[in-house]
Amino acid sequence: MWFSLAFIGTTIVTIILCNIAWRYNIIDDPKKNPGRKKQAKATPLLGGWAIYLIVAGLLIWLLPDLTAGYLLPKHIIGILLAGLVIMLGGTLDDIFSLAPRWQVIFPIIASIIVVAAGIGPNYITNPFGAVWRLDGWKLTLFTWQYLPYQLTVLADIFTISWLMVTMYTTKLLDGLDGLVPGVTFIGSVIMFFLSISPTVQQPETGLLALVFAGAAAGFLIWNFSPAKIYLGEGGALLAGFMLGILAILSGGKIATALLILGLPMLDLAWVVIRRVWIEHKSPFSGDALHLHYQLRLLGWSDQMIAGMYYLITIIFGLSTLLFTGLAKLILLLLLGVISGIGLYLVYHKTKSLKHI
Repeated sequence: MWFSLAFIGTTIVTIILCNIAWRYNIIDDPKKNPGRKKQAKATPLLGGWAIYLIVAGLLIWLLPDLTAGYLLPKHIIGILLAGLVIMLGGTLDDIFSLAPRWQVIFPIIASIIVVAAGIGPNYITNPFGAVWRLDGWKLTLFTWQYLPYQLTVLADIFTISWLMVTMYTTKLLDGLDGLVPGVTFIGSVIMFFLSISPTVQQPETGLLALVFAGAAAGFLIWNFSPAKIYLGEGGALLAGFMLGILAILSGGKIATALLILGLPMLDLAWVVIRRVWIEHKSPFSGDALHLHYQLRLLGWSDQMIAGMYYLITIIFGLSTLLFTGLAKLILLLLLGVISGIGLYLVYHKTKSLKHI
């Protein structure tokens, strides 16, 4: 039911936002930056707002159910406020083309809001059966009504760093029709089944994942190639933000998220390394050398590239439901090796094409 409501609601609201974007000229126009823009015609932005508005509305509606267990109202409020900051910052960037140093402010603020709301892992699941504790080092900021308000230093640093990585992973992945909402939909469904599994048993997180999966699927209808509307900067960041949050809330299942976002994350790491150590420029500078762009140069269609990402996400995502412990670590290593070889071969193949 909740998946269907999110799906239908996002599908309808996307149409409305598409018209608003056209009316107020909030569009991605390839004429403005022909070196990087790959679409043939101008396309409206603001699509991420459809996902955010429907998810926010349903989370408020479902607040009693979501907070019936370990989740607290402040957690849901923190997620919604952080998401709002991401969307507002992304819209400003869509309209005014903010410099990278200003773009990064909004994801950082959103991550701090999440920490302030008390969201963060007390531990990370160890592939060898134990856990790594993150809640041992605490600093008391102040005491109010005999209650101490503390920073859980390692957990807070980890949460902010983790969310920044997941947000920028989907931000940089958002260069191809249907790629981010498709991967987000698959990842959220995997998180749903993980949350309701006997080992986790967190139906509240499962409900949150189900709502987000429905919203992502509803937007994908309009975003799959050829896209009628784009997520926009805020929507691309919001996708990674929610996947990162779901990984934390489902018991620190970071390895699961790493398998879901493994290929895009490795692409992000390679892009940063190439920009900083090889090209000696800012890691935030833009280019068209991401894996999905490189595959285009090799003649792959947008549908083929999206399908390849979907398949990898499904295979390694489902594996997290079937394997635990050391087997999951082996899968991570296998994904890393396969992806690393693939990135290397694609990079050198396209490099040789440019010299022909």
